[in-house]
Amino acid sequence: MPDTAPEVDFDHHSAEYASDPWATNIAMNTRCPVAHSSHHGGFWLVTGFQQVSEVAHQPQLFSSAHELPNKPGRPQGTVVPASSFRGLPLEIDPPEFLEWRKALNVFFSPTAARKLRPRIAQYASWCVDQHIESGEIDLVMDLSNPVPALITLDIVGLPMDDWRLYADVVHALVYTHPGTPEFDRVEAGFAQLIETVRELIPKRRANPGDDFISFLTQLEIGGRKISDEDILATCNAVIPGGVDTTTALLASTLDHLDRNRADRRRLIDSPELIPGTCDEFLRYFTPVMGAGRTVMEDAEIGGCPVKAGDRVLLSWAAANLDARVFPQPDAVDLDRDARKQAAFGIGVHRCIGRHIARMDFEVVIGEVLRRLPDYHLVEGEAERYSTVGQINGYVKMPARFTPGPRMGPHVETATELHSLMG
Repeated sequence: MPDTAPEVDFDHHSAEYASDPWATNIAMNTRCPVAHSSHHGGFWLVTGFQQVSEVAHQPQLFSSAHELPNKPGRPQGTVVPASSFRGLPLEIDPPEFLEWRKALNVFFSPTAARKLRPRIAQYASWCVDQHIESGEIDLVMDLSNPVPALITLDIVGLPMDDWRLYADVVHALVYTHPGTPEFDRVEAGFAQLIETVRELIPKRRANPGDDFISFLTQLEIGGRKISDEDILATCNAVIPGGVDTTTALLASTLDHLDRNRADRRRLIDSPELIPGTCDEFLRYFTPVMGAGRTVMEDAEIGGCPVKAGDRVLLSWAAANLDARVFPQPDAVDLDRDARKQAAFGIGVHRCIGRHIARMDFEVVIGEVLRRLPDYHLVEGEAERYSTVGQINGYVKMPARFTPGPRMGPHVETATELHSLMG
C-alpha cells in the first residue's frame, strides 16, 4: 500500500456501519477522504465530495462496465462485492452508454415523470385505502414499498397480480447479507422474476404494446436491435432501481417526520414545500449508499496512486455529509439548498429514474400528511436493514393513526385498479 493511503477496517455491509453510517461517513470524509479497505477482495473507499466528483466525472479511467462472469482485474460493475447480475445501461460506459441513455429517456424524462403523476397518485390512494379504516398501517410494507413497485411494474409491463412477490424479492435483495444462504435464496427469487421477463420477450416482440419491455424489444443501439440478454440486463437495473431505492427514501422521511413534529406540521400547513425538501432528505438519508468502479489504467485519486484492475467504492452517502459542501451535515435542514446532493450519483451515470423517484416522493409524502396527519410509529417495532451496504432503509415500519374514510374505488386487487386506469 502507498504511504499516502490509509488502510481502514471498513466494511459497508457490517453491523457496525449499519448502526450509525452518518458518524462513520463524517469521520471518513473528514480524516481520510481516500482510503483502502481489504474487505470484499480489497477496494478503495472515496468519501470526500470533491474526490467522489473527480472520479465520477472520469468514466474513461474509472469504469462502470460489468463483464460476466466476474474476474479479478476486469470490470466488475457498480456493486462491491460484484453482483452476479448485470444492469444496463448503468454498467456500460460512454460512448455506448450515451446512445442507450438518449433512447431510454422517452420513459424517464421529466415530462414522462409528470405524465405518471396521476397513476402514482391512484396507487398511493389505493394503498392508503386498504388500511385507513383500521387506523393501522406498515408504512414500509403497505405503502412505501408497494407504490414504487406498482408504478415500476406498470411501466415495465409485468403482471400486476404478482406485484407483492416482486416487491418483496427486490426489498429483501438489498437488505440481505451477501455470501449467506439467505442471500442465495433471495437472489434465486430475483432470478425467477427476471425469468418472467425472459418469457415475455418473444410475446412482446410479436405483439408490442406501450410498456417498457415492448419498447426494448424494438430498440436499436448501434444500428442493431438489442439482444434478449441486454433486455434482461436493462430490467435487472430498472426494477430494483425503481422500487427499493424510493422505498428507503420514503421510509426514512416518514421516520424523520415522526421524530420531528415541527417539520411535519410545517409540511402539513404548507404542502407546496414538499417537493423542495426532497433534495435535503436525499442528502441526509441517501438511499443508494455508494457505487463501484473499476480502475482501467494506473491513476491517482486525491493523490493516492491506484492501479489498473483495482476496485473503487464511491460513497454518495459520505459525500453528502461533507461539511465543506454542506455545513452542519449531521442535521436535516428543510431550508437548506441541497441541490448539489449526490444521492442520484454524479456525472454521466446519474440515476436515470430520478424524476420518477421525485414524483413518488412528492405524491406519497403528500398523501400521508393529508390523510394520516397524526400517524405515529409503534414504539420499538420499526426494523432497519441489518446491512446498508447497498441501500439504507427499513424492513418494516408499523404505525397507528386516527381512522378515516376510503376515498378511491372499492377494488381489491392491483390488477382491477390498473384496469380502471386504462
